[in-house]
Order: sequence, then structure tokens, then C-alpha cells
Amino acid sequence: MHSWPGRLVIHRADIEKIHDYAQKHCTQRDFLIIRVGMKIGLRTGEIATLRIEDIDFEARSIKVLDSKKKVYFPLPLDPVTLELIKELCAFRTHGYVFTRARSWKHVKGDKPLTIENVWYIIHKIGYEAGVPNFKPRDLRRYFAAHWVRDQQKSVAGLQDLLRHQDAETTMIYVNKLSFWEDTQKEYDSVRKGPIIETEETATVQSRPHAKVCSECGAAQVCKYASQMPECALACAHRVNPMARIQSRVSELTR
Repeated sequence: MHSWPGRLVIHRADIEKIHDYAQKHCTQRDFLIIRVGMKIGLRTGEIATLRIEDIDFEARSIKVLDSKKKVYFPLPLDPVTLELIKELCAFRTHGYVFTRARSWKHVKGDKPLTIENVWYIIHKIGYEAGVPNFKPRDLRRYFAAHWVRDQQKSVAGLQDLLRHQDAETTMIYVNKLSFWEDTQKEYDSVRKGPIIETEETATVQSRPHAKVCSECGAAQVCKYASQMPECALACAHRVNPMARIQSRVSELTR
């Protein structure tokens, strides 16, 4: 993720890379911390305080203690994530979902991970996956952008899931977010014009030198230059304008 003035640009590929890395190389607890943030956009403190007894596996829903309003909100959750949580909790029927690893004292004493613990886990996974400076809030932002941009769901629904007090807050949130891949795709869709043309629109007729250029070492650089004035090109395979004039003069004076 990087920032433009007034914008937050998210790379889908980065989020997917982190998810896949955590699934293959991390413990189930750490993988689920990433997945829960992606799937429902919980805040860091809400991930840390998620409790087993607040999960309804049959109804596929969870009750989350909102870290800002300090009240419980019901939220849906996908069945795959719920099944993984059930496996993680194993024999436990109450207490916090995410506990400190290899510390029975904290499990028995019903001690959750701290916000700092969750922040460090997510940041460390991002760094190891090749996405430095990755933060827990990036998962919440990804969820919001994915909900609106990819799934094209309602802003009202996103407002409920993010637990914003009014729609204006949600709109401000959404309007700041964009996917880099979408911006790149939009740019590629308008790569037509007098200088730049797509592979589909470039024909042999518009590029009589296509065969020669395809064998040229500089083809990757100049393949979109077929509509440029010849005087602007320094390609040895294109006819020099002066040579063409001299040839025409010779024909007329024969």
C-alpha cells in the first residue's frame, strides 16, 4: 500500500501474497489473525478480544466488542474461516480465540493477546512475505475496498460491517481507497491514439515494418512508434525522409 495526495492505494497482489504466505509458513493462529482481518475488517483490538463464546458456528456469525463504542455488534463470517477457528480452539469452549503461543498460564488465566502482540504478528508476516511496512489497518482497508470495488456491494452494508455511525464517514473512508490494479487496468483501456496503440489494433498494414521490428533488439522499446512521424524516428529499418525525396527526384529526372 502507498499514499497519493488524499488517496490510499492498495495492491491486491500484496494482500493475497500475505494471506498465502501466512497459510503456508505460519501457525494456524497467526494465519487466522490475517484472515479474520481480511474477511470482516476487524480492528486490531477487536481481533485481540474475540471470544469463543461470542461465535455462533451454526448461524455463521460472531459478536464483536467494538473497540471504539465498547458495545457488542453481530457480524457475519464465512464458513471456511469459522471452521478454521473451530479447529484452532479445539477442546476450548470459552475464552479468547487468539491466545499467546506456548503459554498455558495465559490460556488458563483467560489472558488475550495485546494490541501490540497483534500488531507485531501482522507486521512481521507482511515483512516476511515481502510486503514491508504492512499494518493491521491495511487489512480493514482491503476489506472495505474489496466490498465496494470488487463485490460492488452497498455502502450501507459496508457502514454496518465497519460500524460507522453515519454513511458520510463510510463514504469518506471508501473514497480514499483504490486498488492499484484497477488504476492500471483503466490506463491500459485507453492506450490508443496517435502515439500509443494496443496489440489488437496494430495491424501489418499500419505497421509495414512489423516483421523487421519483431526481429529487432529494440522492438520492446519502439513497437508502439509505428504512427510517429518518420523524422522523429532513428530506426535503421525505416526509410529516411531525405533518402525518399532523393529517390523520387531521381525517378523524375530519368
